[in-house]
Amino acid sequence: MLIRGTTRLLGVLGNPVAHSYSPAMHNAAIERLGLDLIYVPMKVETRGLKSCLNAVRELDFLGVNVTVPHKQNVMPYLDEISEVSRMMGAVNTIVKRDGKLFGTTTDPEGFLAGFREAGHSFDGKSVAILGNGGAARTIAFALFHLTKPKRVAIVARDPAKSQLLAREIKAKLDKDLETLALDQYAKYADGFEVLVHTTPVGMHPKTDESLLPGEQLLSSQIVYDLIYNPEETALLRQARERGCHTVGGLAMLVHQGIASFKLWTGIDPNPAFFYEGIQTQKAAAP
Repeated sequence: MLIRGTTRLLGVLGNPVAHSYSPAMHNAAIERLGLDLIYVPMKVETRGLKSCLNAVRELDFLGVNVTVPHKQNVMPYLDEISEVSRMMGAVNTIVKRDGKLFGTTTDPEGFLAGFREAGHSFDGKSVAILGNGGAARTIAFALFHLTKPKRVAIVARDPAKSQLLAREIKAKLDKDLETLALDQYAKYADGFEVLVHTTPVGMHPKTDESLLPGEQLLSSQIVYDLIYNPEETALLRQARERGCHTVGGLAMLVHQGIASFKLWTGIDPNPAFFYEGIQTQKAAAP
């Protein structure tokens, strides 16, 4: 990739970012499309977030992605925020327009596109969301706002926290989010057709961990794990061995990235470019 005096900037800001596939997949698309851009990782502590965003304003950035732990933290420093980000309380994409920063989220689009790519739909399905953190919040809002599920429940260790989210969804969308304690899930497992895992349990390097024991997974279920490293988590391996349909998180990562790329450049890139970049990074890993 040739960097010129005219090369404009994209990037991802978060902490950590060393593990991120985003630079590899975006730069692969940039190179395949012959664009005069480069996408860089930016490790930013919370205390430096305001200064970093000021630099994005001043330097020749088209925009940036935002990852953990800053998806909520960036919001006070932006000039404009999309309706969907205000509703969900998170930003993962910032677009610079005439020196001002516009924040939105492409996570819902990526989440749904990843499921569609695997040949599935949430419409008419009973869905259990495992976890009640920031990712679970995004998924719950996305399901109610953009699809037509039969029912949705949050399954987590802290039902009181889940109930806060349920009340917010009722107030904003007039939808009923059910809540269920994790240790009670086994009693109700046969009532759910889709499981969506949103916690870090099973993420690299603790790849042998799973939020649920294999015997609580039913062969009739679809199990969707948002983790993409490893591509097959312990939960997905258990699900596959039980005869479930499984969907990993890599497609969500790719499709949220494609949606961000389109916002910055106006180009809808071939998903194959993004997958090629990821495979190149994986092949080069020590």
